[in-house]
Amino acid sequence: MTDSIDWPELRTLYGATPVPDLNTCQFFYLHIDERDTSVTFGFETQQLPRHPKPEWAQKAYNTLRFWIEFTGVTDLRLQGVLAEAERSVRITGGDMPGSLRVSVLSSTRSIAFTAAASRVSHTRVYLQGPV
Repeated sequence: MTDSIDWPELRTLYGATPVPDLNTCQFFYLHIDERDTSVTFGFETQQLPRHPKPEWAQKAYNTLRFWIEFTGVTDLRLQGVLAEAERSVRITGGDMPGSLRVSVLSSTRSIAFTAAASRVSHTRVYLQGPV
């Protein structure tokens, strides 16, 4: 669930088409940066955007990867490493105006925190598997 979180880079790529639900994307990357108090998640989807970047036009691809960086992270709680396919991603409004509550939960592992802001830090397309 992403209660009306709008990432402009994804909105530009997908237009009026709904952006991928994070719960349907592969969660392949987690980086915690204690110096910058940030957490970055990497997601992968085969739900391709309707408005790809011009530099992707000459590439064969069937997969989009995107990274979401959460900044101003506080109240970080981590249990285990998130590798299970069965997990739930939840991003909702936090207690303070403009803040976010973020959690990724599975039956045995979890990460949860509050963030001041979030953004899609970069996107990449590639060809996964045979053509």
